[in-house]
Amino acid sequence: MFSFRKLILTTTAIVTLATAVSANIYSGQLTSYSDEQALKLLISEHALDPSTFEDAHEYITLNRPTIMKEYLRQTSNRAPTERKGSSSERGAKETSGPGLMIGLGVAGIGAAIAVAGGGGGQKPGPAPRAVPDPGPSPSPGPTPSPDRPADFRTPEFNRNYGLSLIEADERYAKGGQGQGVKISILDTGIDVNNRDFLGKIDFQNSYSYFGNPSIISDTGGHGTHVAGIAAGRKDGRGTHGVAFRSELVIFKGIRGNDNESSTIQDVWADALNRSIDAGAHVMNNSWVYVDGNNVTIPITDFTSRSQLQAYLGPATINALNRAKSADLISVVAAGNHSQTDVAVNAGIPHLMPKYNGYFIAAVAVDQNKQIAGFSNRCGVAKDFCLAAPGVGIISTRNGGGVVAFDGTSQAAPHVTGGYALLKSQWPELTAPQISQIMFDTADDLGEPGVDEIYGQGFLNLSRAMRPVGELVVYQGNTTKSEAIPLAETGIAASGALAPALNQALTGQVLMVTDEYTRGFDLAASALVSEIEAPKPSLTIAREVKVSDTLTVMRSNHSTGIRFDGGASTSEINLGDADPGADPFGQLLTEDYSFGHKLELTGTLALIADHAFGSSSGSFTRTSVGLEAKDKDGSGLSAQFGLIEENSTVLGSRFMGAAGQDGRSSTSFLEISGSVAVGQGTLLTVSGTQSTTDFQQAGLVTGGNNLMGRAGQISISKKRFLGSPGTMSLSVSSPLQISSGEISIDLPQDRVAAVAGQESTGVTRTSQTVDITSSVRPIDIGLTYQIASDAPGSDILFNAGYRARGGDQNPYFGFALSHSF
Repeated sequence: MFSFRKLILTTTAIVTLATAVSANIYSGQLTSYSDEQALKLLISEHALDPSTFEDAHEYITLNRPTIMKEYLRQTSNRAPTERKGSSSERGAKETSGPGLMIGLGVAGIGAAIAVAGGGGGQKPGPAPRAVPDPGPSPSPGPTPSPDRPADFRTPEFNRNYGLSLIEADERYAKGGQGQGVKISILDTGIDVNNRDFLGKIDFQNSYSYFGNPSIISDTGGHGTHVAGIAAGRKDGRGTHGVAFRSELVIFKGIRGNDNESSTIQDVWADALNRSIDAGAHVMNNSWVYVDGNNVTIPITDFTSRSQLQAYLGPATINALNRAKSADLISVVAAGNHSQTDVAVNAGIPHLMPKYNGYFIAAVAVDQNKQIAGFSNRCGVAKDFCLAAPGVGIISTRNGGGVVAFDGTSQAAPHVTGGYALLKSQWPELTAPQISQIMFDTADDLGEPGVDEIYGQGFLNLSRAMRPVGELVVYQGNTTKSEAIPLAETGIAASGALAPALNQALTGQVLMVTDEYTRGFDLAASALVSEIEAPKPSLTIAREVKVSDTLTVMRSNHSTGIRFDGGASTSEINLGDADPGADPFGQLLTEDYSFGHKLELTGTLALIADHAFGSSSGSFTRTSVGLEAKDKDGSGLSAQFGLIEENSTVLGSRFMGAAGQDGRSSTSFLEISGSVAVGQGTLLTVSGTQSTTDFQQAGLVTGGNNLMGRAGQISISKKRFLGSPGTMSLSVSSPLQISSGEISIDLPQDRVAAVAGQESTGVTRTSQTVDITSSVRPIDIGLTYQIASDAPGSDILFNAGYRARGGDQNPYFGFALSHSF
């Protein structure tokens, strides 16, 4: 029943449009010339420079078709430069008896070609017609921004609505443009002189099964159109392909006219093998097997694997096995006979499931994403079938310009190009992984879920670009290492450390992966969320003397007791007695503290403090110093201290993959001096210098010699303007790291798959970044306080603003307490 086989192209007989590419160099130059004058000039220009042939050919086609014959006759010495035949012409031999009959069964590619075959039983449509030249396209301009899809929506892009419909511009903006990917196409050949393919064809590995194996020039136009959809060059002219930066290897194995005959029995098998040897990643097959009446043979004509294997033959089966091992996927047109199932070559995994992941069947839809009337349906191939644009698709025309065709032949290269875009962006993925992503992210059409008309749905490259499932950050050098969810990863950075962390991470790329282990780039600095340094706080404190030696202290932040023992005084506080008293109190919340003061002379005292906290991570703070104070309030103090933190760094919390098991150590020196500048008026200047070191596991691995500074100048006046309160004006800057080093260790890329085997490798970059001074916040505050040791009301009011660079944020505070 199936001893007779014939390959037929899957383009329908309907040609909907033919239009010119952008105006060429002759459009304005020859406007006033007669046909005879134009012909003479073009021939003379060709004699001087044969490279003018393509522009002249294009101009004549669109403007003066009556002189084409004479122009071609007088420039016939111009022959395309072709490569020599491959040294490994595997399987090439003369055939006799019943074998594979290869013919062109497409109707409507052009009037001269329409008679070459039956076109699947459809009547020939009108030949392509030239339309007025649309004028020059805008120049390509600057390189598009890497994150603006709109920059890719050029006139060249818009001419094929299919590019917009599959949202290819979203993929382009993320960098996937086909680079590094090779597409093989088995078809009628290609227009080797067309600018859309300039520098894109691998001539060394391309092959023709008709006559001279090195001559792959298109004799039908179908292959040129298909190749333009998949990979046409982006050059500001005509239209461009889906994967416009990919490379092509061409196999001319489908007849473009009746004069072509093959010397190879199993063309598909041989083309598969040659594709593998050429390093192709995806193979486009815009053709089907047909019966003696040129009707597509559907996969459902076969009921068993053995029957299908016998039909395909051992050479094809062996080639498919080899393709699977080499991770070469085949995209196959479903066929154009409105059948309920795809063509046999598109549905192979239905009966041979070992090829799942290595085949995608393509059905055609129109601009409204409705199944084309001519298109076969997905049917039993629904699990590995995609819908793509296939009605009125404008692409490259053989001989120059552009033309529109219908067919599943046009749907298939949209899918092929889409696969190439994904492969170019994620070379670490295998064919089954990429095809599954395309299925999972397709737009659901028809009945909910996978259905027998649209299969997995409509190809959507924008959705295929987006992460699927939970994003994770790998901790090691392989995908087998610990993976921590990105949602659990971040840095809640204190105002002291945030600028330094932003400096270290700005411009750095962090790779995160989705459930397919696809790598996505994330700006590492996005992990940092700054907790703004607290603005000057309001503290109202009261003391109640219980006895000569015992005093109870209360404030809106803490409760404590003080023991007075003559020359020495000791304090115990639960809570933070005065968080605004020094820069570290703004970063670390104390749970309890001990203080001791020992008078050495009437004006000089030794002071010591020890505090504990555990709000976000445990810490201890110890300091010792000297304090000198005069009766008028003038004085000088100096303290040296050490802060040890577990799980935080200057109050900053590292979560998830950002950092774990961290320990930090900060040494500091605080100096403060006050001088009376008038009755009841005190000028105070204070400054803090600190050095922090920390180590931890994670993306931020440590910091060395991180130097921090803080300072304040204030002036206060008691009984301001005769009032009972004290007015204070201050200018301060909270603690902020201004120099040092921060070390980072970031995953960058996935290692590419090799020979179809997924790699588990993760490349990382480790470096130490020097920190420099950045813009500091400045607080300007005004405070007025009425306080009394006797029962009554205490009132505290403050206002001011914080300036940081160009940002200014006013603040206001009011506190009231009353004792009875």
